[in-house]
Amino acid sequence: MAAVAGISGVVKSWNGSKGFGFIQHPEFPGDIFFGRGELPEDLKGVQGKFLDGRPVVFDAAANPDGKYKATAVAVPFIEGKGIAGKIKTYNPMKRYGFITSSSLTEDVHFQTTDLPQGTDPNSQIGEELVQFEVQAMPDGKLRVSSLRFQNKKIAMRHRGANMMGMPGMMGMMGKGGGNTTVDIQAVQAAQAQGLMTGTIKSYGEKTGYGFLNVVGYPKDIKFGRQDVTNGGIVTVGETVSFSPVQNQDGRVTASNVSSLGGNKRPASAMGGMMGMPGMMGMGMPGMMGMMGMGGMMKKGPATHTVTSTGRSAAGMIKTYNGQKGFGFISSPGISGDVFFMKTSLPAEAQNSQGTDLQGMSVNFEVAQTTEGKMRAENITTA
Repeated sequence: MAAVAGISGVVKSWNGSKGFGFIQHPEFPGDIFFGRGELPEDLKGVQGKFLDGRPVVFDAAANPDGKYKATAVAVPFIEGKGIAGKIKTYNPMKRYGFITSSSLTEDVHFQTTDLPQGTDPNSQIGEELVQFEVQAMPDGKLRVSSLRFQNKKIAMRHRGANMMGMPGMMGMMGKGGGNTTVDIQAVQAAQAQGLMTGTIKSYGEKTGYGFLNVVGYPKDIKFGRQDVTNGGIVTVGETVSFSPVQNQDGRVTASNVSSLGGNKRPASAMGGMMGMPGMMGMGMPGMMGMMGMGGMMKKGPATHTVTSTGRSAAGMIKTYNGQKGFGFISSPGISGDVFFMKTSLPAEAQNSQGTDLQGMSVNFEVAQTTEGKMRAENITTA
């Protein structure tokens, strides 16, 4: 058998410490050897069982002894499996960054609170290799739900002081004149359950509603007193977890708003945000603005809207995660996989957990985000 390209196989075993492994394919005699050098750059630090049992795509070339060696090994995104990537950018002051991965078609957003426990939040972690899982944001973008470095050597380079005792962002920036500490373990636990996390921006006790910020999401998210789990008591500046709810008009609101701990100032002490003449209002830039974080009164960036292209397409559901509410469609007429949200599925399919939808032939309307990425809307079965 001569050299062959674009073969699909399964990793039988991978030894990260020694840097080699073997792939199985029914049409090849014996296991197919591959080395670390044949993996994409963002997978070269993976250890343990990360690759064991993973479907891969590769080229194969025969050695003089007749045995085959795999080259150009690619690891596609597989539902329920961890993803390998590299930190593309990270800004400690803004407390967020982006990860790029050869297994995905777009970069993934993460926050400082997603970093592995014990990591120095001010460390320069750009270009480091990581493993992670993803969840979909309300606007269809992906963000990290679980993040760790690919090996202990990388983790040791970025170890810091005990983060449980470090002041959170609002305390470090001097907001409210006191330290606001965040329970990092509580944040990570909430995100592991598929919840989103954000910071209370404003709340009016008389009106009974307020707004919260999510780093990387361009619009404030509204919530009401009835959406807060502890009887409607909420304080400005505290970190909370919540469940995003998309209304019929496309706007996102928060429900099940729960405190994640920390030292907080009562909303009445913050003023300004609901028309009160406190430190943050009446034309004053506020401590956050003076510290270079843009000010809480500034208008956010433009919304990442999704616009119909006016054309339809056919394809096959490649993967779908019912718990996280998103998936991908493979369509022969479109380059790359097409992302879709649970709400774009037919009503009878929206309760599916995923495996029964994979491989299903569908028709869909092609939409496009402001960044030019394709989205599938109004999906119907073929």
